[in-house]
Amino acid sequence: KNNTMRKGDRGYTLQELMIALVIIGIIAAIASPSFMGLLSRYRLEEALQQLLGAINETQRLAMVQGKSCRINVNTSTHNITANSAGCLLSDRQINSAIKIRSNFPGSTNITFSYKGSTTRMGTIVLSSDYTDSQKCFVIALGTGIKRIGNYNGSKTGSVSGNNCKTE
Repeated sequence: KNNTMRKGDRGYTLQELMIALVIIGIIAAIASPSFMGLLSRYRLEEALQQLLGAINETQRLAMVQGKSCRINVNTSTHNITANSAGCLLSDRQINSAIKIRSNFPGSTNITFSYKGSTTRMGTIVLSSDYTDSQKCFVIALGTGIKRIGNYNGSKTGSVSGNNCKTE
């Protein structure tokens, strides 16, 4: 029996391992921004759906219960709450990585009458640091008609419903 190992059967050299690690590092560095952008776009879409779901729920509950209901969107704490019991089944929390801006005068809240109409109009914009994509929500005065879309305006400064383009 021959127990001697040939030179090629000993495994990998330190140089070969280092080259493989450098290549893996380069690939990871290239893929990381794309992955962060994808994750941010997913978070934006999730935040928009949470916001829209809470607003629709408040409007529907106002009509079902025959009373006025107000939903509050706190742009600093990212909490979505209602003014009274029965106007929102549960409070919502938007991911803290999402920036919330609006052009509602005063605080960002919407009141729905028992008919589903509203006395406020405005736009809410959601954005994130890792993607250029922005999502928007616009509500019309009186009718309470809502629209969502992609926001084409700046990520800073004032918000305008005219920059909200439907998907």
